[in-house]
Amino acid sequence: MTLKMTTKIKTLYITSLSLLLTITSCDSFTDIDIPGNQLTTKKVFSDDALAKSAMASVLRSLSEKGFLSGVSSGGTALLGCYTDELVSYQPANSDLSQMYFLTHNAQGSSAKLLWESSYSQLYSVNAIIEGVNNSPSLSKAVKDQLLGEALFIRGLLHFYLTSTYGSIPYVTTTDYEVNRKIPKKTTGEVYTLAKDDLLQALSLLPETLPRGNRIRPSKMAAYTVLARIALYEQGWSKAVEYATKVIGNPSYAIDSDLSKVFLKNSSSAIWQLEPISGLENTHEGGLFVLETAPPTNVAMSTALVGSFENGDQRRSVWIGKKSDTSGNDYYFPYKYKKNKATASSEEYSIVLRTEELYLIRAEAFLESGQIVSALNDLNVLRNRAGLTNITSGDSAVITSMILNEYRHEFFTELGNRFYTLKRKNRLSSEINQVKPGWKDYYSNLPIPESELLLNPNLLPQNNGY
Repeated sequence: MTLKMTTKIKTLYITSLSLLLTITSCDSFTDIDIPGNQLTTKKVFSDDALAKSAMASVLRSLSEKGFLSGVSSGGTALLGCYTDELVSYQPANSDLSQMYFLTHNAQGSSAKLLWESSYSQLYSVNAIIEGVNNSPSLSKAVKDQLLGEALFIRGLLHFYLTSTYGSIPYVTTTDYEVNRKIPKKTTGEVYTLAKDDLLQALSLLPETLPRGNRIRPSKMAAYTVLARIALYEQGWSKAVEYATKVIGNPSYAIDSDLSKVFLKNSSSAIWQLEPISGLENTHEGGLFVLETAPPTNVAMSTALVGSFENGDQRRSVWIGKKSDTSGNDYYFPYKYKKNKATASSEEYSIVLRTEELYLIRAEAFLESGQIVSALNDLNVLRNRAGLTNITSGDSAVITSMILNEYRHEFFTELGNRFYTLKRKNRLSSEINQVKPGWKDYYSNLPIPESELLLNPNLLPQNNGY
């Protein structure tokens, strides 16, 4: 197959590719393959352009569903409602309201959304890895690009899965016979496998990407996730090492203007998801920005809105307000300001940004006894927000301020609040203040019961469910 093939034939193959890469979009990753997949895969991965389309399909899926998506069923909205960031105004039986009112369970759809979306995406990623590795005709440049991107995404998705559900399967094949009886791995084992994938990706991914075009993973993205995993594992020296790789790269700088952080050409963006067309903007903008009040989807919690320090410019620049006819005020995340199509896309959804590396390194420095260095990194973000320096030498105070920065720098971004409190063992103490019904075992979502019925090796169910 050559690049001179007709548009009609190309469209046919891309359609076949889409079917191949979304086989499990509504089903378990343990379900059997559709007959003929091998033939379709062979054709797709015999041509550079079609092989790139395979990854484009995965990136589009990441934008439309799962942990990285800004839609109402994505990680940002679900975990924001689950914790103390967002209030759901949807009907009580909706997925967002189940998470908000803590009525989620192993039989329902709310906790199932992230699981199913992720394993569907992992199937697609593994199909790419297998297709690339088995292809005799793809160019080396395309092979390296696709393999690096696929390994990166595989490591990242498993990181989110284990951080959300606890022990989970680490899926590295499309083989039904393997997947239908695959066992769970502990979080520590998942982290090890994810690091292996990310380190392999490092040797294949480009060092950097230009501003406005950071829509594919790069080495800086891999370093960011490796730094995050090191932090979760309390590997302080590695966390500092990986974070410094990004902070020290002049191509990735924190913009002093808060209004520019979430633009398409953001200087601190490390990895972004491109809108569906060149006229569209982000799902987050469409979900969060209120045009009428009261809301019909979600709004910010009063606990979050009221928690900002006096003078914190993030409060005025990143939060919007809409009042109803009775004078009741509703607040909404206003990081992404475009909720409609524009002449050209102005905002891309940010998955990773440089600001996180400063907090990772600050915490790692603090845990290593390097208090001055920790304060320096912490104060970079505080100063950008218009706040004064923290000068205390008390580790407990500095820890509290680092957590405060996570809350106010990364609110309503991909479940950051949930994961930060969870790894610090503060979920119950923090969330109980606004949700007295919170249980300790809510730190893990339930494994979908349908998965346990298909594969008993996934037992036992998470505690409490």
